[in-house]
Amino acid sequence: MFGVTLHSPEEITYYGKRLQEKGAGNVLMSMAGDGAILITEEGEVFRMGVPKGIVKNSVGAGDSMVAGFIAGYLENGSYKHALRLGSAAGSASAFSDGLAGKEDIMRLYEELSKEGF
Repeated sequence: MFGVTLHSPEEITYYGKRLQEKGAGNVLMSMAGDGAILITEEGEVFRMGVPKGIVKNSVGAGDSMVAGFIAGYLENGSYKHALRLGSAAGSASAFSDGLAGKEDIMRLYEELSKEGF
């Protein structure tokens, strides 16, 4: 979109904020095996790592991350919870042959550090 290749979380955050300047509200960016960054519409920046696991199939992992994020936010309005659940859902799908189930997602949710914020 901006014609650049991003290499660091700082660069990713910078361009995420540029998306907000163009009208985006919350910007959720996956960095695959390096975790995810969320920039809220209030300007808060949160970063989440990834749980341990073996990637079997990354197809649908991004969609699962977005679905988990939305579900988590709708549960209690917490961006921290939403990012953690979205990261768990995306990872669980990547670690599965198909889409992951709730049990796998919640196991990874518990593995993810609350300190990632």
